Parts: sequence; structure tokens; C-alpha cells
Amino acid sequence: MVTKHSVVGISTALKNLPPFPPVACKVMNLLSQKEFSFREVGDTLKTDAGLSAEVLRLANSALAGARYRVTSILQALAMVGADRLAGLLLTLSLSRLLKRAGGSKTIRNCWRHSLATALAAREFSSSFGAEAEEAYQAGLFHDVGRLALLVIDADLYDELLSQEGDLVDLERAHFGADHCETGGLLIEQWKLPQLFAEVARQHRDPKLDAGSLTLVVHASCEYADQLGFSLRPPEGGPNVSEELGFFIAATINSLECEYEI
Repeated sequence: MVTKHSVVGISTALKNLPPFPPVACKVMNLLSQKEFSFREVGDTLKTDAGLSAEVLRLANSALAGARYRVTSILQALAMVGADRLAGLLLTLSLSRLLKRAGGSKTIRNCWRHSLATALAAREFSSSFGAEAEEAYQAGLFHDVGRLALLVIDADLYDELLSQEGDLVDLERAHFGADHCETGGLLIEQWKLPQLFAEVARQHRDPKLDAGSLTLVVHASCEYADQLGFSLRPPEGGPNVSEELGFFIAATINSLECEYEI
């Protein structure tokens, strides 16, 4: 039987969700400055040995696109750049939170959709006048509200997925808020860039004056769904037939195999 949540209940539940990794937040703040010390970034990451090791592994994956073997955080900064390193850090931090939330099929589908959207947004960014790595990062977090709702009440969300009707309307009816507003609130709670919160709130139905970041994520979200990376994936899984689709599918599969996401 479907249970209803209230807006107040959702606000309280969000506060009880795990905080965004503090080391990741500190590094993101350092990287966002116009001038920062590579040494300080490296020393900060080293305070979380596990995260530091994972960043190095990801810096050597297809996601980073490094041409040579990366063996240190300083080398990663020099070779892949601060912006891309920030994207790797956000990817790993979000995957850690997903693992803590459990490995349900719906959570996995939501993660795959977010990553497909992020990869597409990086590729489409120049067409919308957006910065590539910022588009990737915003795409990665555009649906974080769905993940939050899944953590709050996975059984309810799975039941909503099986029902007819617009999923966003069902979210509002049974959770008291949809994933767009929930995502904006969570991103603000985690003290991530405000632009990400705006994208989360508007990506499904951009306003007339929406910025380039929101528009590219909106288009990329729809593209990810068209590829089959959605919460209701087609039978047999994603169906890709062009170069970008193949690249996105291969990258997602590689990350899932290597990091057990």
C-alpha cells in the first residue's frame, strides 16, 4: 500500500541523509578558487586515503582521458586539469553515497541515467555555450533528488514506478515534493555550487530565461533517456547506434565493472 510523505517530513529526512564527504567538499572549494595550491589540494585529498586512491584509479580510466599513466594526485592535477579532477571527485563521492544507499535495481538505473546525462552534457556543452566540465558536473547531480527519495523510501518509489502517470506528479502526490525540488534542497544542504541546485530544479522544464548549463543538461537528460539509460529502461537494456552512444555505454560499463557501482 502506498504511503504518503509530507513536505515537512521530506525536509527532515533530507537532514538525516549522509553528509557529502567533507574532504571532497574542501577540495571542491579549493579547486573553485582562481588561484590554488596543487600541493594543498594533494595534501587535503591525502587525509582520506581511500578517496585519494580512488581518484588516482579513476584518473587512469576512460572517464578521465589521460594519455599517460597517472601515479600521483599532483600529476593528476597537471595532466587532467583541475576542472576534470573536480568532476572525478564528484563522481566518486556520489558513487560512495550510492553504495551506502544499497544496490537496488532502481538506484542503479538512476545512477546510470545521471552518468549518461553527465557524459552527454560534456559533449554537447559547446553547442550551448557551456563549459564542458561544469556541464558534466551539473549533469551528474541533476537527478540527485531521485536518489534522495529512493533512500528515504525505496519501496514507495519502486511502487510509483510501476504505476501509470507522470512520475513527477506521482512524486509530489506521495512524497510532498518532486525530485527536482528535492535535489535543489539537497545540493544546497551539501553546500555544492548553487548553479547545480538551479539545474536540479529546472532541468525537466527549463524557464524561458534558463541559463546555458540548465539547457544543456535538459537536452542531455532527454538524450540519456532516448539511449535507454532511464528509470524505466527498455527490455534488453540500452540501445545505442551511434558513436557517442557507444562511448557513453562503454564508459558506464567500465566504471561499473571496475568500481562495482
